Amino acid sequence: MRQHPAIASIAIRCFADSSVMELLQYTRSRSPELAEYIDALAHSPLSFDGPHPLQHSSGNHIHLWKLEYLADTCDWIDVDYRVECVNHILEQWRRRLKGLPPYNDRGYRIYVYEDLAPTISVVAETEIGFPYSNGHPVFVKNIRNVLALYEDRSWKDYFASGDWRISEKRLLDVVTRNKGSISKPTADKLGVPVGKLRSLIINMGLSVEVNSVRKKFQRRPADFSNELVCSDRWHVFERVLPSRYR
Repeated sequence: MRQHPAIASIAIRCFADSSVMELLQYTRSRSPELAEYIDALAHSPLSFDGPHPLQHSSGNHIHLWKLEYLADTCDWIDVDYRVECVNHILEQWRRRLKGLPPYNDRGYRIYVYEDLAPTISVVAETEIGFPYSNGHPVFVKNIRNVLALYEDRSWKDYFASGDWRISEKRLLDVVTRNKGSISKPTADKLGVPVGKLRSLIINMGLSVEVNSVRKKFQRRPADFSNELVCSDRWHVFERVLPSRYR
């Protein structure tokens, strides 16, 4: 894999102290949309309410759908670049986690795992330990082992073929025009199979927004609880951050 010239000095290793400006400047010069997305994820809210780590993961996990969506048409988004992006986001999380209550007495577990899109999450340390019980997780030694799985996958091909374009705004606009419906007419308008619309909403992180639209039209909330697409055998990287880590 080639190293991108604009960010050649960024070491590709777990939780490297990478240059924020170099990565974001490189990305912004090629895709301002992706740069904004990465920066937003690095500063996304993190919470640890509830005694079970699955409750933490439910609120903190993020599917990196836009990275995979753009990778279909941007050949500069390769495995090296994916690793650098994830390292950047997780390093910002690692620093921010020091200001939250679990830092002093419990510590955290950070995850990068295989789903329809690469997914990142963080939970507070508990007696439960590893929080996920679905399927057969395959633990890997580094983040690259997870992200390399996406090198020959197509985000768009999973949902539809041809010249398929989507955005958060377009999806919400179509759902609104269809009065909160997430059935076949909405899926047809978006150009995706109706059986995959729910998965698309989950992976784009729009569950709350879609249910807000549904509430406006007096529809009951839809169940957007996440289910791994790779539900039988899936790969996961785990990093334990002990309490009061440096």
